[in-house]
Amino acid sequence: MCFAIILLLTLIFVHTAHAASFFEQFTDPYDSKFDTSQWILDKKGALPVPIIITEPAVGYGAGAALLFFHAKNGLQFQDKAESNSQKDLEKLKPSLPPSISGLVGLGTENGTWAAGGFHFGSWQQDRVRYLGGVVYPSVNLTFYGGGNSPIFSKGLDYNLEGWFVLQELLFRIKNSNFFLGPRLIYYNFDSTFDLKLPVEGIDPWQYNLQSYGLGVKAAYDSRDNIFTPNSGIRADISSMFNNVDNDITGTRDYWMTDASSNIYWQLFTDVVLGWRLHGGFSSGDVPFYALPFIDLRGIPAMRYQGKNVLATEVETRWNVNERWSLVFFGGVGRTANSLSDLSDSANRWAGGTGFRYLVARLLGMYTGIDIARGPEDWAFYIQVGSAWSI
Repeated sequence: MCFAIILLLTLIFVHTAHAASFFEQFTDPYDSKFDTSQWILDKKGALPVPIIITEPAVGYGAGAALLFFHAKNGLQFQDKAESNSQKDLEKLKPSLPPSISGLVGLGTENGTWAAGGFHFGSWQQDRVRYLGGVVYPSVNLTFYGGGNSPIFSKGLDYNLEGWFVLQELLFRIKNSNFFLGPRLIYYNFDSTFDLKLPVEGIDPWQYNLQSYGLGVKAAYDSRDNIFTPNSGIRADISSMFNNVDNDITGTRDYWMTDASSNIYWQLFTDVVLGWRLHGGFSSGDVPFYALPFIDLRGIPAMRYQGKNVLATEVETRWNVNERWSLVFFGGVGRTANSLSDLSDSANRWAGGTGFRYLVARLLGMYTGIDIARGPEDWAFYIQVGSAWSI
């Protein structure tokens, strides 16, 4: 609820319309509750969203995003207000995912910051999907050795700063739920290591690196909506060839394959079960910062890395009423430098609980907070939409 209040206050601050009409735009005529559907779909408005960062790998932080929803089938609340049943209102939900553009800026307590823009496009009646972004980050992270290395048990601090570009274009295969298309990733970073030497006058170790990654991505998507699904499957696999050039070790090549599946079942009217399975597999001369890592709530990003990673997580969402939900989740992951060693690797468990508020009913989009515990510590996360990537 606190996130919804912050969002509402932010919108009040930036909007100059009359107060009464302004509040009406964020009141759902169906239940008279706070809701952003009208602003997003009817007004096609720019939505300022405050960002609260709670990722343990970079520390607490904050930022802001300006989102613009390009809804091609906007709805009229005047017509919707005349409907008297939930069934009638459900028919008015958008059948296609909206295109979304955004600008974002953020910073955290450990000095990490980033600024950039992105666009997700759904074109030709969702027969073509585009995802692209340009970001300039300066990220302070810690490398732990890609396993149980005693050399890096306390971690090696480093910074990556420069340009990052992502371009992805997927085409629907005939009238199926399958998509296929090319993917490109480019970055140009300056990398700086803090060697923590007790010797004055020695500068941190720094070098420049450039990387080009080109590959193909296949996806399957049968979810009932892209924000907080109740049923369906989202699965994708990408395989990319990467070429890295830096001024210390020269050129290196490596392959990276990433596969994931998110499956949702509506077990009962008020209970949704989700299961996520993720695998990251690499070969060749992989840079330390590009190694796959266990991605679970409660475990800091890049804390457990290896050439091969497997992780799975289960989440249950209980809709207490039409607006509020409780979630319970838990998962486990493993890392290893070879596939044959995965079966003998240590399990890294994490889990927790949280709550959700239905902030945009016509889009089926929830927002809320998760609290999770991993092998080392507690963490909490602000969620908009599914905790698993859209």
